[in-house]
Amino acid sequence: MSDLKKYHGVIPAFYACYDEEGNISPERVRGLTRHLIGKGVYGLYVGGSSGECIYQSKEERKEVLEAVMENVKGKMTVIAHVACNNTEDSCELEAHAAVSYTHLRAH
Repeated sequence: MSDLKKYHGVIPAFYACYDEEGNISPERVRGLTRHLIGKGVYGLYVGGSSGECIYQSKEERKEVLEAVMENVKGKMTVIAHVACNNTEDSCELEAHAAVSYTHLRAH
Protein backbone atom coordinates (compact mmCIF):
# COMPACT_ATOMS: atom_id res chain seq x y z
CA MET A 1 0.00 0.00 0.00
CA SER A 2 2.98 2.32 -0.27
CA ASP A 3 1.82 3.72 -3.61
CA LEU A 4 -1.56 5.29 -2.86
CA LYS A 5 -1.46 7.24 -6.16
CA LYS A 6 -2.66 4.12 -7.94
CA TYR A 7 -6.02 4.64 -6.21
CA HIS A 8 -6.56 8.21 -7.38
CA GLY A 9 -8.75 9.18 -10.30
CA VAL A 10 -11.80 7.51 -11.77
CA ILE A 11 -12.08 3.80 -10.92
CA PRO A 12 -15.53 2.58 -12.03
CA ALA A 13 -17.14 -0.71 -11.14
CA PHE A 14 -16.73 -2.97 -14.16
CA TYR A 15 -19.79 -4.67 -15.61
CA ALA A 16 -19.41 -8.16 -16.98
CA CYS A 17 -20.45 -8.55 -20.60
CA TYR A 18 -22.66 -11.40 -21.73
CA ASP A 19 -23.46 -13.01 -25.06
CA GLU A 20 -26.95 -13.60 -26.46
CA GLU A 21 -27.23 -16.88 -24.53
CA GLY A 22 -26.46 -15.24 -21.19
CA ASN A 23 -22.89 -16.50 -20.88
CA ILE A 24 -19.86 -14.38 -20.07
CA SER A 25 -18.39 -13.01 -23.30
CA PRO A 26 -14.62 -12.64 -22.88
CA GLU A 27 -14.49 -10.84 -26.23
CA ARG A 28 -17.00 -8.23 -25.06
CA VAL A 29 -15.24 -7.92 -21.68
CA ARG A 30 -11.97 -7.22 -23.49
CA GLY A 31 -13.75 -4.70 -25.73
CA LEU A 32 -15.23 -2.81 -22.78
CA THR A 33 -11.84 -2.85 -21.07
CA ARG A 34 -10.18 -1.33 -24.16
CA HIS A 35 -12.97 1.27 -24.36
CA LEU A 36 -12.48 2.33 -20.74
CA ILE A 37 -8.70 2.49 -21.19
CA GLY A 38 -9.30 4.75 -24.19
CA LYS A 39 -11.59 6.97 -22.13
CA GLY A 40 -8.81 7.56 -19.62
CA VAL A 41 -10.23 5.90 -16.54
CA TYR A 42 -7.53 5.30 -13.98
CA GLY A 43 -8.59 1.84 -12.88
CA LEU A 44 -11.33 -0.77 -12.70
CA TYR A 45 -13.11 -2.41 -9.80
CA VAL A 46 -13.86 -5.89 -11.15
CA GLY A 47 -16.46 -8.25 -9.72
CA GLY A 48 -17.76 -5.96 -7.04
CA SER A 49 -20.18 -3.14 -6.55
CA SER A 50 -22.06 -3.58 -9.80
CA GLY A 51 -23.83 -6.33 -7.85
CA GLU A 52 -23.15 -9.12 -10.34
CA CYS A 53 -20.88 -11.07 -8.05
CA ILE A 54 -23.69 -12.65 -6.10
CA TYR A 55 -25.19 -14.03 -9.33
CA GLN A 56 -21.98 -15.31 -10.91
CA SER A 57 -20.16 -18.55 -10.28
CA LYS A 58 -16.53 -18.48 -9.20
CA GLU A 59 -15.59 -19.60 -12.70
CA GLU A 60 -17.51 -16.72 -14.29
CA ARG A 61 -15.86 -14.22 -11.96
CA LYS A 62 -12.44 -15.64 -12.82
CA GLU A 63 -13.24 -15.47 -16.54
CA VAL A 64 -14.18 -11.79 -16.33
CA LEU A 65 -11.05 -10.89 -14.35
CA GLU A 66 -8.79 -12.79 -16.77
CA ALA A 67 -10.33 -11.03 -19.79
CA VAL A 68 -9.88 -7.64 -18.11
CA MET A 69 -6.28 -8.37 -17.16
CA GLU A 70 -5.44 -9.46 -20.73
CA ASN A 71 -5.98 -5.89 -21.89
CA VAL A 72 -4.89 -3.85 -18.90
CA LYS A 73 -1.21 -4.88 -19.04
CA GLY A 74 -0.18 -2.29 -16.45
CA LYS A 75 -2.13 0.57 -18.04
CA MET A 76 -4.39 1.03 -15.02
CA THR A 77 -5.11 -0.13 -11.51
CA VAL A 78 -7.33 -3.20 -11.16
CA ILE A 79 -9.08 -3.90 -7.88
CA ALA A 80 -10.42 -7.45 -7.84
CA HIS A 81 -13.41 -7.97 -5.59
CA VAL A 82 -13.07 -11.46 -4.10
CA ALA A 83 -15.71 -11.59 -1.37
CA CYS A 84 -18.20 -14.46 -1.43
CA ASN A 85 -20.72 -15.82 0.99
CA ASN A 86 -18.16 -18.33 2.26
CA THR A 87 -14.48 -18.11 3.14
CA GLU A 88 -13.32 -21.01 0.96
CA ASP A 89 -14.62 -19.40 -2.25
CA SER A 90 -13.21 -16.01 -1.25
CA CYS A 91 -9.79 -17.57 -0.69
CA GLU A 92 -9.96 -19.28 -4.08
CA LEU A 93 -10.86 -16.02 -5.84
CA GLU A 94 -8.10 -14.18 -3.96
CA ALA A 95 -5.52 -16.76 -5.04
CA HIS A 96 -6.74 -16.49 -8.64
CA ALA A 97 -6.52 -12.69 -8.54
CA ALA A 98 -2.97 -12.91 -7.19
CA VAL A 99 -1.95 -15.29 -9.98
CA SER A 100 -3.60 -13.03 -12.59
CA TYR A 101 -1.69 -10.04 -11.21
CA THR A 102 1.61 -11.96 -11.11
CA HIS A 103 1.07 -13.15 -14.69
CA LEU A 104 0.35 -9.58 -15.79
CA ARG A 105 3.52 -8.27 -14.15
CA ALA A 106 5.60 -10.97 -15.87
CA HIS A 107 4.49 -9.88 -19.37
